[in-house]
Amino acid sequence: MNPVIETIDIHGAQLSRRGLLAGGGALVVGLGFLPDSAEAVPSGAALNPALLSSWIEIGADNTVLIRTGKSDFGQGTIYTAYRQIVAEELDLPFDAITRVVSADTDRTPDGGGTFGFLGDVNGDGMPNLRKVAAYTRQALLELAAQRLGVAKAQLSVTDGVVSGSGKHIRYGELVKDRNFRLTIPVKGSQTGFMGLAVEGNPPMKPVDAYKVIGKSFQNSAIVSKVTAKEMWVTNVKLPGMLHARMVHPATLGSTLVSAGQVDKAKFPNAQVIVKGNLVGVAAPDEWEAIQAARQVAAATKWSDWKGLPGQANLFHHLRNEADWRTATVTKGEKDKGDAASAMAGATKTFSAGYELPYMKHAPIGPTMALADVRPDGSVTVHTHTQNAQQLRSQIALMLGTDVNKVVVRTYAGAGHYGRSNGGNAGGEDEAVILSKQLGRPVRVQWMRADDLQWSTQSPAAYSDIKLGLDAGGKIVAYQADHYMPAMQDDRPIGAVLAGLPTPPAPDARNTLWDGWLYDTVPNLQERGHGTWQVGQKNSPLAVGLRDHAMRTPGQYQQNFPREAAISEAAALAGADAIQFRIDHAKDERLKDVLKRLREESGWQTRPAPNPRAAATGDVAVRGQGMSAMLRSGTYWACACQIAVTPASGAIVVEKVTVVVEPGIVVNPLQLKRQVEGGTMMGVSEALFEEVAFDQSGVSSRDWQSYPILKMADMPEVKVVLVHRPEVGTYGGGSEAANALASPAITAAFHDATGKPVRRLPLRPAYIKELLAA
Repeated sequence: MNPVIETIDIHGAQLSRRGLLAGGGALVVGLGFLPDSAEAVPSGAALNPALLSSWIEIGADNTVLIRTGKSDFGQGTIYTAYRQIVAEELDLPFDAITRVVSADTDRTPDGGGTFGFLGDVNGDGMPNLRKVAAYTRQALLELAAQRLGVAKAQLSVTDGVVSGSGKHIRYGELVKDRNFRLTIPVKGSQTGFMGLAVEGNPPMKPVDAYKVIGKSFQNSAIVSKVTAKEMWVTNVKLPGMLHARMVHPATLGSTLVSAGQVDKAKFPNAQVIVKGNLVGVAAPDEWEAIQAARQVAAATKWSDWKGLPGQANLFHHLRNEADWRTATVTKGEKDKGDAASAMAGATKTFSAGYELPYMKHAPIGPTMALADVRPDGSVTVHTHTQNAQQLRSQIALMLGTDVNKVVVRTYAGAGHYGRSNGGNAGGEDEAVILSKQLGRPVRVQWMRADDLQWSTQSPAAYSDIKLGLDAGGKIVAYQADHYMPAMQDDRPIGAVLAGLPTPPAPDARNTLWDGWLYDTVPNLQERGHGTWQVGQKNSPLAVGLRDHAMRTPGQYQQNFPREAAISEAAALAGADAIQFRIDHAKDERLKDVLKRLREESGWQTRPAPNPRAAATGDVAVRGQGMSAMLRSGTYWACACQIAVTPASGAIVVEKVTVVVEPGIVVNPLQLKRQVEGGTMMGVSEALFEEVAFDQSGVSSRDWQSYPILKMADMPEVKVVLVHRPEVGTYGGGSEAANALASPAITAAFHDATGKPVRRLPLRPAYIKELLAA
């Protein structure tokens, strides 16, 4: 006889109860796709809410387990902010969220990339887990009303205890020995780039009632890492595992002529694997694999190719030879007036071109993955990725198999920003190809040169800015044309080399990412121009200089020229850079952030350049500069104080002050850490980072040819967090800090020397050349 199932509507979700459980018990929150959804729950996706792949589990002991498809890349968000958000909506203490399961495709429900932590596919700034927790709270109140015989509206919750009319019951007691299932409405694709989104509008906890959000809690992952308890991807081992190193093509357009053979006298256990233009060397011992790969690489012959403009000719190529007609021109959302006519009538005009080089994601530890392809066609990949479900779909596409045969397990690893937000970072598909060929688990680790030469890079870009000032020094017209090659190349490089199916090459369209801040400007025209990746069209491998999103993607390439130009316009107007921005803004949140920056940074209110500015001499001169940005609902402003020694071209960034206003600050400690880390990254990019390449490929091979910020170069960093819960939304805080540093540092250089600088990085040789011009 089938048990009776009771079903209750919970603001669009369905709460059902089936029978009793002997011992234990839990309320599990599962998935229910909306009726108009194009995708049903995949049968092999382990999403049965009675199993592990539920969003939230509340145990009989009042503890909670949460699951998310996001992975941790050092942000700590899933261990702090996510726990806080769930605890807050459920009215539980932070420590009640005892376990977080993340990013394993067979154990987590939602998928999507590790970006936009505090938003979802709906773009409404509402994390999936917050909605799920809100649904769960309503379900628990419904159960409590039935158990206590008290109207739901008369119940309140404190620390997981529901009370009303003198009665009370813990969450755990509500679910003990019972089997509840809450099925919530969901849309989207689990294996898609953005993942799933929880639908509906369950009642949320009012922000003025927050007790957990807004407080600092330690990231529990830090303890496990520093005590060596964390399982890093580099430490994962499987029985019968082989180690492998890749022999990548000699150039970005080379095809294989003949693969070298292993010297069996020296390397008796090593073997060469060839598939198309993909060459790998595997052995049971890692050191043998490394040595054998070097020997094979020396004997492998490739065709030659010279299809790149070379680093010195990059911007000449982009300006004069690239085809910018390949993509539809993007127009600014806030465009208004007639900028060209207003420019013609301006009292003063300004125009300049700004250039940003290619930059590498360059994780301290190169990419590494372990794949196990079984005889039954099942595939398990152990890796460190920002989008495990997307990687899963790429592997399935490459192998021509059902996505449900592929499982991706995610571990801690070397951080990189954006490079794997489409799934792969470099070694995952190569490990799968080798494992399938050899019939054994294969661990592929790239060497440093592989990583710098064959990974993707943040795209180079240039912008032409024009603006006009009236007699009072106000901007009457602003025109910007932003040029950038295609960005999001999600094709796994191993699959490309092997000639296997991949996602398509990226669209050449250049989106306008940088939100316009200065709303009093009456005439505005912004345009985004795109083209193919450099070298892609004439490479036999169709790869060229592959580009990919990196921290603050696209907006970095557009915000740098805009903010640098606004600072130069302030100097042209004889105005202070901060006040100039305040005078051109309408948004009170932005104005408040700018005023706070002035107070907190020790800013000298005056026009640039500094009265003591000098472009010659061996005595250091000092300057200040600033920048601002709106990203993911967060207002940012940054001030930099620098010292420049003209004779040597050396720049020292002495202090950086960053003011951040995201609306609701979930965890001040974690946000501060994120801003500090992003600031260091931004200083590194501004002063040092540029991909070197010749006509055949990337020539950066190590930390000498691709220098980054060292400990001795680190400035003092002051982070000011502005918590405004009344805004009612969680703004993103993991990006923007790196993009702020570059325009602020270049503005400070202009202030210190009287010379504008319009390209990065600010290496001494370039600075000396600039100052001598």
